[in-house]
Amino acid sequence: MIIETSVSGRAAGAPPDRTVLLLLALYGCWGSAIPAMKLMVASVPPLGGAALIFLVAGVVLAVVARGRPRPPRVRQLWPLSVAGVLLLVGGQGLATVALTAVTASLGALLAAAIPLWVVLLSGLIGTRVSVASLVRLVAGFGGIVIVVLTAPDAAIGGTPWAVAAFCVAPILWASGSLVTANIGQPVDRVVASAVQLISGGSVLLLVALSLGEFAPARWSNVSWTSAGAAVFLLVFDSLVGFMLYTRLLENTPAPLVSTYAYVTPLVGAVIGATVLDESLWVGALVGGVLVLGAVALELRGR
Repeated sequence: MIIETSVSGRAAGAPPDRTVLLLLALYGCWGSAIPAMKLMVASVPPLGGAALIFLVAGVVLAVVARGRPRPPRVRQLWPLSVAGVLLLVGGQGLATVALTAVTASLGALLAAAIPLWVVLLSGLIGTRVSVASLVRLVAGFGGIVIVVLTAPDAAIGGTPWAVAAFCVAPILWASGSLVTANIGQPVDRVVASAVQLISGGSVLLLVALSLGEFAPARWSNVSWTSAGAAVFLLVFDSLVGFMLYTRLLENTPAPLVSTYAYVTPLVGAVIGATVLDESLWVGALVGGVLVLGAVALELRGR
């Protein structure tokens, strides 16, 4: 998942010949994130694993960011830190815990609502929301309701709390995105992401320690599959995906780059159904079309 930042950048020109390949690579990196999280939490403590991934990624980006302009402490550094906690603790951390009890396919479809929550929360804090956006919000959230109400026990895992948690996580992620977007003065994207990863990862680390997730017994039976999934998330979700996203924003029109918001949940659901052998039900297909269609139309309308 991307940590959205408010940055200054060059005016996007015509997409280069390799834009399609870069977009496909981005779809693959971020679309596979939720299935990889599902594999990781099979034997890795969820909050502890997420904390380590975010902290390592944050340190790597902090090294890359050496020499770049640093954000002012009060005006930007603290808001970025708050946004990092909302994004990575409330958003991705909660989703990681929920994945211990729901399928990756269901999680991917529920996470697709993040752009819709951004629009709704923006309206609640005073941003004008058009009638067309309201219609898209109704359609999108209606799709989420259909997905949840029709989900069989095989998708929910018999634990409705996890579905509720995965419905709350996108709200917190959207809140963190709004905090970041309203910082004001543009911030260097690499610096901002490093701050958010380190701040969010540090809080997750404290929570994981308080819950005993770093007790040796919790890590004694970690499988190679889960460990490999954690490494995959670090390399491809947090680092390679970030670099692809940044590169695309520098050279590609933003509306084209924003297609990741509705393509990656589809990729995640497909990977869950095929690679992880999870079941997709009719309600998921109908609701998923409504959600992804609403997100696509909202992004095109911006």
